[in-house]
Amino acid sequence: MQREPSLQPFSFDIKAFAADIDQLRSELRKNTGSEDLNHFKTIERFVWALACLGLMTAWVSPNPIAILAFATASFARWTILSHHICHRGYEKIQRAPERYNSKTYARGWRRYFHWLDWIHPDAWHHEHDILHHYNLGEVKDPDVPQNRFEWMARSKMPFPLRVLFVFFSVIFWKPFYYAPNTLNALLNKREGTEHEFGSLALWSPFRKRFWQVVLHCWLPYIGIRFVLFPACFLFVSPEAATAVLINLLVAEIVSNVWTFLVIVPNHAGSDIFVFEQHPKNRAEFYLHQVVGSVNYRCGGNVRDFLQGWLNYQIEHHLFPDLSLLQYQKAHPRVREICEKHGVPMVCEPLMKRCNKLLKIMTGQERQPTWPGDIPVEVRMAS
Repeated sequence: MQREPSLQPFSFDIKAFAADIDQLRSELRKNTGSEDLNHFKTIERFVWALACLGLMTAWVSPNPIAILAFATASFARWTILSHHICHRGYEKIQRAPERYNSKTYARGWRRYFHWLDWIHPDAWHHEHDILHHYNLGEVKDPDVPQNRFEWMARSKMPFPLRVLFVFFSVIFWKPFYYAPNTLNALLNKREGTEHEFGSLALWSPFRKRFWQVVLHCWLPYIGIRFVLFPACFLFVSPEAATAVLINLLVAEIVSNVWTFLVIVPNHAGSDIFVFEQHPKNRAEFYLHQVVGSVNYRCGGNVRDFLQGWLNYQIEHHLFPDLSLLQYQKAHPRVREICEKHGVPMVCEPLMKRCNKLLKIMTGQERQPTWPGDIPVEVRMAS
């Protein structure tokens, strides 16, 4: 049975709130420089070191060292490196390498070096950077779990089967949901048609769109990661090549689960709003980013790395083009501003948010609609 959210009424001055956010944005940008660049380069070197460690140990036998090295490198290369480069977090810093420029990163042949993943870089840019970030929590937002699992909430499926379906969704979400749907969104944009989430055309071998997914998403990743890489170890022995393949396959499952658990709960829960209307101005945009997103526990490079810096989701939606280091500095300031103006800001442990996501996905709870599900007084300063 679905439970309605219980939220307390509040009031705030939206213009004063937005002015403080604008001032913080200006300060953070001025403070971005060589320290941020060196911090990012250190993380980049660590990620590539993990990938090398995986290759050096994978041929010996199926083993946890290779699996964790591969999985962590894949996780961090997408959620940390690719994510923040594509959001232009470093390209304006003096002496930043060309590979940190969003216009060249993962473009063309560079995709196979910078971004070897199921997801096509151009497709992800359109789906994530545009549709998601600028339509947060709205009908056009492709990343609202409640909307994607609406069919389950309406179904009569027994609860154990719902949990089982979620379990398999977590394992296979990137190749079978995220990659096809991001590409579908991009191709629909190019054709001038409206994006249809979960289109059945993606799964019909008699439709052109299915083969576009095969060509642009599945074949490049499968061919390089699961065919070419193991084949390189055939000169050692067939057993070595088999060990590499097994380690890569298990690492893929670990990486898929890991990325799902840190990405998907960012905008789900009975205390996180969805929206019926698009923001009318920058002040409303800021407000939507705060009450429509959730942070996990923040602070410390190790904790932040393990959460892909997605634990700063509110700060990231307010300031998409910041560096990793500036998100760490922005977090306490954003909390102060929200407390000052009485704007609710949710920050909770990751596992607690995963539990709230499960309740949304299985239809046990619903997300409130802003502002219809809670009495809110928005004072417009003169």
